[in-house]
Amino acid sequence: MTGLDVDAVMRGLKGFQQDAVEHVIDRFYGSGRANGSGRFLVADETGLGKSVIARGIIARAIQELNEVDAVKRIDIVYICSNADLANQNLQRLNVTGDKHLAMATRLTLLARESRKLAAPDDTSRKKVNLVSFTPGTSFKEGGWRSGNGDERALLCVLAEDALGVDEDAPTRWLFQGAVQSERNFAWRVRWTRDRLGENGADPEIAGRYQQAILKRGLWARFLELREEVRVLGERPTRGRLWHEVMELVAKLRRHLARAGVDALQPDLVILDEFQRFRPLLDPTTEGGELAHDLFNAEGAKVLLLSATPFKPYTTQAEVGEDHHADFLKLIEFLTDEDAVRVRSVKDALDAHRLAMITDGDAAASARRVREVLLPYLSRSERPPLARNQDMVIDRPLDGGVPTAAEITDWAALHRLGTYIGARVDLEQWKSIPYFASFMDTYKSGSSVREALDRDDVTVRELLAVTRGLTRDDVSAREELDLGNGLLRALAADTIGRGWWKLLWMPPSMPYFRPGPVFSSVGDVTKHVVFSAWNGVPTAVAGLLSHEAARHAYAGSDLSTDSTSTRLTWATSEAGRPSQMNSLALFWPHPALAESWDPLRAARETGGLVDAEAFTASAASDDDAAEPSHAFFATPGAVPTGVNALSILRVLDARSGRFADYVRAAVEAMDQGPRAHRDLARFGAHAPGSIAYRALRGAASADATEAGVWHAAWVLSLGLRSLFARPDTAALLDTVGDPGAHYWSAVLDYCADGNLQAVIDEYVHQLRSDLGGRLLDDDGLWKVATSAASAVRTNAATLRGHEATAERAQIPFPTRFAVRYGGTGTDADEKVAARQSEVRAAFNSPFAPFVLASTSIGQEGIDFHWWSHAVVHWNLPSNPVDFEQREGRVHRFMGHAVRKNVAAAHWEDVLSSTDGAWDAAFTAARASPETERLGQFAPWWVYEGDARIHRRVASFTLSRDHEKYERLLDALTLYRLTLGQPRQEDMLRLMTQGGEERDLTAGAIDLRPPTTHAWVTR
Repeated sequence: MTGLDVDAVMRGLKGFQQDAVEHVIDRFYGSGRANGSGRFLVADETGLGKSVIARGIIARAIQELNEVDAVKRIDIVYICSNADLANQNLQRLNVTGDKHLAMATRLTLLARESRKLAAPDDTSRKKVNLVSFTPGTSFKEGGWRSGNGDERALLCVLAEDALGVDEDAPTRWLFQGAVQSERNFAWRVRWTRDRLGENGADPEIAGRYQQAILKRGLWARFLELREEVRVLGERPTRGRLWHEVMELVAKLRRHLARAGVDALQPDLVILDEFQRFRPLLDPTTEGGELAHDLFNAEGAKVLLLSATPFKPYTTQAEVGEDHHADFLKLIEFLTDEDAVRVRSVKDALDAHRLAMITDGDAAASARRVREVLLPYLSRSERPPLARNQDMVIDRPLDGGVPTAAEITDWAALHRLGTYIGARVDLEQWKSIPYFASFMDTYKSGSSVREALDRDDVTVRELLAVTRGLTRDDVSAREELDLGNGLLRALAADTIGRGWWKLLWMPPSMPYFRPGPVFSSVGDVTKHVVFSAWNGVPTAVAGLLSHEAARHAYAGSDLSTDSTSTRLTWATSEAGRPSQMNSLALFWPHPALAESWDPLRAARETGGLVDAEAFTASAASDDDAAEPSHAFFATPGAVPTGVNALSILRVLDARSGRFADYVRAAVEAMDQGPRAHRDLARFGAHAPGSIAYRALRGAASADATEAGVWHAAWVLSLGLRSLFARPDTAALLDTVGDPGAHYWSAVLDYCADGNLQAVIDEYVHQLRSDLGGRLLDDDGLWKVATSAASAVRTNAATLRGHEATAERAQIPFPTRFAVRYGGTGTDADEKVAARQSEVRAAFNSPFAPFVLASTSIGQEGIDFHWWSHAVVHWNLPSNPVDFEQREGRVHRFMGHAVRKNVAAAHWEDVLSSTDGAWDAAFTAARASPETERLGQFAPWWVYEGDARIHRRVASFTLSRDHEKYERLLDALTLYRLTLGQPRQEDMLRLMTQGGEERDLTAGAIDLRPPTTHAWVTR
């Protein structure tokens, strides 16, 4: 084990989080374990940092297990709903800082990875392993269960080893599966063998697997099918043999997974947002049986994390949903099916129900419920800002009245759906603009394709009268009717307010007065759109991005997306660098950065600074032909003691045109100092100067000058990729001064948009994700690479189709608005990787500005760094879904909180010498507001104008308005019906006594006991 500082981990938690950790540890390893089950649920309200609590529990568990001689190594298993959630949280859960600790894999691939689990550590402490699985890849039931190519390659290796052959064509044909090329599958097998090394697969797992398949006759079945395939002479791709092969592969994969489970020695199993895979708690299911082998391992503790571990509130209209039954099943699991303890919970809930509806002693019955539940679960919730006032406010999104064309389209879609036997739902039409162009993922879409393949003339005619988009109009960036009142309303609130002009978000705490571009857009926060319909994210992202690009290109000669030459490393005919001004933009110049610091200028003037006046004060007579001549001749272009050419080694760019530019800059440094009227603009506004100041301000005493400078290069070159994009060049043409040099347009835009304040704020957020401390060289590099990667996120192309018989594809490049998640399963690795990229980009100040998702993004994912607005495109069926959706942006140090802290403590920042955001939060922590709100302030709640915006999208006179009011009533009171059957009836009986009755006396308090064992940082 390396680098575990339990005190530091615990001090990084807030008080209520520390209390939760200590309560769980007591139940697992302390005096509370005597009457415990080794299972516990942390059910804190959405957004309060359950993964951070898990971090503390992991640290304390390691501390406890290090004292147990019988435990030779410490295995922590983390199970979450999708790969992106794993990517987001594994870094937080890695309490040792050991980069080799975390392993995201599949149970079936443990035979390939498990040697890492037992590999000796380079310390005298016990080895710690953190292994991550997702149910969709490791515990999946039904569906396509033959696994991915890597899993089948490992099965192939095990089979060939058992046969005693190196390359066996029939065996490879059996396991090739969906990999189209024999050559590609052979490469996968070779790669698997190389990764296993000369010792091969883990002998324990391979032995258990071979014994299991021999015992169950699967090896004999494999030999039979192998012989059939050998006679066939090729890979089966259809028919009986193909289905039998796939069935066998699925069974072999399942037994390999079980062998992997048996080889693990889990000490702590964490199930994060497990409500998305509740069947794992049921040992009678196939996946649940496998999971219970983990849960019931000797000495294993099980930690569940979920704000909604059961559906906290169900209505009589929700067929198949039963809050009461789900709650009791959960209690059975948490008590390890102890009938006596389950009965005590049920009795306490029954008594509480009676007290609540008969106006009995509800406070006493609530205390009894707390007493029987607290051994197994705890829950903390945010306080309101004031009585009947919290951080969430309504900002409706009014879609108006559908137009005649839209109603006509509904009639046409209804006729089409009726004819093909695949009805188009009215809610689909209301939600998805140009449904005929975005219906491919629905039954109606597949039915239309099948009919067109049959050359069904009637379908051709019915499809032709629906509303659709055309490829020509989209590719030419023509103005489009957005096709739907809800989308028109969202576009009016975003693009209509000038958001298309933005390359990044306005800062929460500006140093300069905003320029003409950013002053025209007003208050901005990114929007997260949730819909129940799979077609909505594609339509919203595609059409909004089209509209934003149309505006951006309106004033530019760049009519295509061909590569812009404005920031390339161009050379003259003589082979010399010819655009040194471009290099100067992105060169971190410590001396100029120090001289032209906007934050220091704001502190000296006592308020916001005028950007133009700030640099104009340094105007002088030019004696340099280009600003780059003066820039590189100004002393201090490289930190003292650092070789400028070292950046070529660090960036692995020793050759090529960039290297030629750097060497030319080094030559220019030997010239005497020179002047240029734009030199101050480079010092104040150039991305290189901005990156250097931001990282210098985040550096600890352990950071080196070289470390700061190299990290600044990484961040600055990430910003260069932003300004080198053709769409950025087009935008700057449209909003900038006509005829200006591109380098000058970049400087103007950076000043206009307060890029220094934006990057300072972003770096502070990235720091918080690493624990909040000032950073050493390694931390600076992590922050710089994370930021640069987010800026570089590629635009994705979504696709619609023309409403014609040809169904021509319509590509929609999406950057302004994006889709989160794929159109199919989120278990797909490519989709998971894209989700991680999209999340990181959305959590940056750069595009996208609108993110649209189905329920895949609704639970566990962070979207709050630059967003405090959630659009409910469709009303959720349950009030708790409001909390889950809004919890994506109502989180630790979210955008709304930062706006309020910045507004309240700007004067404190001006009088401080600390970094802007360190000063602001230090002042906020000492404020009377924080004392009033308690430990949740200023991190989750803080008084101010900014709020979480609940944006319910609806049409005028829609029944959704009444439905929303009913949901709000239930949202207010559902916590009082925890664990109760027939919750609607109970709420009605509780409220019959009139408004004067105090129902809050019956609220169940499940906060963990207060320990105050640690001093919070």
